[in-house]
Amino acid sequence: MKNTMKVSALLFTSAFLLGACGQEKKEETTIATTQATTTTATPTTATPTTVYSLEDAQKAVFEAASNSGTDTMTLYYKDDVLLKEEKVSTFIISKLAGDNPLEMLKKAAGETKEKLKVFIGKGVEYNTDYKDDVFTITNSYDYTKLDMQKLKEVYPNLNLRDDKTLSYSEFKEGLLNRGYKEKQ
Repeated sequence: MKNTMKVSALLFTSAFLLGACGQEKKEETTIATTQATTTTATPTTATPTTVYSLEDAQKAVFEAASNSGTDTMTLYYKDDVLLKEEKVSTFIISKLAGDNPLEMLKKAAGETKEKLKVFIGKGVEYNTDYKDDVFTITNSYDYTKLDMQKLKEVYPNLNLRDDKTLSYSEFKEGLLNRGYKEKQ
């Protein structure tokens, strides 16, 4: 029973860490890029060369379910660039193994929130709720606002491309390999 809880916590953590993979796209940065391109011949490698907007993004929804809960992930992308991720994870506490699964989830969520505190309000939103035996974690990553260099420092295994973006197709493949199904 404890193994089930550990596996659930591990899956939650790995799903969240994968969800943290992303890209940076800032209008401020774009202005700096334009100025840098205008005033110098050497473009900066920390700044994306193409500006993407959520306004014309495509949307895909993925879901993974188990007997103890579900993860629903909504991705927004343009071309092969992941722009935003929204995730809702629900855990049915009475179906989780362990001595105190609610406290374990609260602790794990608190640790994750602490790790991401420098990003909250700057491209990351992270919230938890507990009601009627269901613990819910909602988070979103707006990669058009995030400082990806700082995120790379927090998550050294972040697979950023040269233009500091994350490939939507690679992200999608990772979800499918972890058991997510694309909803139509």
